[in-house]
Amino acid sequence: MSSEKQKSKRTEISGLIFVGCLMIGFAIGFLIGNIVVGLFGGLGAGFIGMAIAMAGEKQEPKRKGISGLVFVGFLMIGLAIGLLIGNIVVGLFSGLGVGFIAMAIARYANGQW
Repeated sequence: MSSEKQKSKRTEISGLIFVGCLMIGFAIGFLIGNIVVGLFGGLGAGFIGMAIAMAGEKQEPKRKGISGLVFVGFLMIGLAIGLLIGNIVVGLFSGLGVGFIAMAIARYANGQW
């Protein structure tokens, strides 16, 4: 299989995971009556799911950028929690804190930013 086909397959799988998490987040938002919280929660879970899907690949170039996806994912989840509890500042700071820790763990595990 050529490297272009492998790359497009990897991108396709991680993209499907991202969209699936986003749709589940929307559904949860509808259920709890807060679409914005569902949107940000779904985005966060989608970014983290994308990073996990990309980390499972064996080729090195695909691992680049995983720590950034993990960071943004936790930041979005923190924002969703902040909106849910009514304190956006607490949510953002907790999302930033967990995001930086997860980013460091992903960097340590991957060897790449």
